[in-house]
Amino acid sequence: MELKSKIVWATVAVLTIAAISGVIGVTYRKVGSLPFRVTNDTLHREQSPVTLDFLIPGGTYIDEKMTIREVVHLRFGKPKDRLSRFAQKVSDIIPAKYLLFSSTILYLFWSFLFLIFFRIFTWMRYSTALCISSLLGALVYLFMPDMILGRKDDLVFLFSSIVIVGLYSWRFRRKRLQPTEETE
Repeated sequence: MELKSKIVWATVAVLTIAAISGVIGVTYRKVGSLPFRVTNDTLHREQSPVTLDFLIPGGTYIDEKMTIREVVHLRFGKPKDRLSRFAQKVSDIIPAKYLLFSSTILYLFWSFLFLIFFRIFTWMRYSTALCISSLLGALVYLFMPDMILGRKDDLVFLFSSIVIVGLYSWRFRRKRLQPTEETE
């Protein structure tokens, strides 16, 4: 396959994914902004096989102004338990620089554990093991509880790891494709 055809197919794939994501986003916004009771009553009147009754949380009154998005948030929104409220209070007391430092240490800890595993049990080079362990450390950090509540720090570590792996693979391909002096 030629380079031009690869570029065309990659562009078509990216545009298709963008179009599908756009359609899903617009549909979500339009359906989510509909009034819940009017929509559900209309579905009942038309004897639709699917109604919105399963979204109504038990013991909750749904007034005329509530939208479908608000009812979904009521139904599937996780209430904060005691542990989450305690963690939030402790997190509010600790200064931000210490929270960031502890989160960075936790990410580096997970990455270091993966690096040790790859170096002991595989024949990976240090650079390859370091790149893969940083990505896996970020993935573990994403799903493990940490000191900073929210997903912003998790996504920063994950994105930086993806950039490191991308730069390493780009450098590796570039180095592999360069002609050496012996082959010329």
